[in-house]
Amino acid sequence: MDRRSNWLATLDIVNEAFLYEQPLPAAHREAFAEQIVSQSSKLSQTTGVFTEGLRLFSGEKLRTRFAARHILQEESARVLTLLAARTVDTRETLGQINASLLKACFAQSCVKGECAHATIGLLRYLAAGGLDKRETRLNAHLRTLSQHRDGNSQWEHFPFYYTLLALTEIDLPLAIQEMHYAAPTCEQQLRRISTEDPVSQHRRAILQRVLSMC
Repeated sequence: MDRRSNWLATLDIVNEAFLYEQPLPAAHREAFAEQIVSQSSKLSQTTGVFTEGLRLFSGEKLRTRFAARHILQEESARVLTLLAARTVDTRETLGQINASLLKACFAQSCVKGECAHATIGLLRYLAAGGLDKRETRLNAHLRTLSQHRDGNSQWEHFPFYYTLLALTEIDLPLAIQEMHYAAPTCEQQLRRISTEDPVSQHRRAILQRVLSMC
């Protein structure tokens, strides 16, 4: 398995544990955190490696290096936060990632191309406890999302399943409102999923969680 596969596999393992509410032993948490810190430090030199074939945990494919780099940063920072890693290396990595994210256009929400995807990745990181002014930032992004409803229980520009996943992680009224809005499409899509591959399983769990929270 190559370096990219190891890193992405680690992120997926942790994402699945939290999605399915499965415990992670302390030893595994430490090992995962060490691996993510190690790979995150090399991200700026290896961005091209992560472009081709990279998919979000919810299945949507990324096509730009910009989105690949920043979403990997967001997802890595989110997982490190959830793992509650407290090492010096972890703090340094989070500090570097935070500085990078706050300089990006999507720090204030952006709907151009795959910047919209990175905006949702930032929502997930904020929901996990990343950055300061968490609730203020979350509400600002959620208001932007609501302004881009397409009238058919989805959103213009924003990836549907990745957006739903982020909403299920945010305990705020605006997030609940967006899940209520998306519920009709969630019900339709849930009936259509019949395969058992990992992405389909993730999507089924996301849809079920949305509907249970509405």
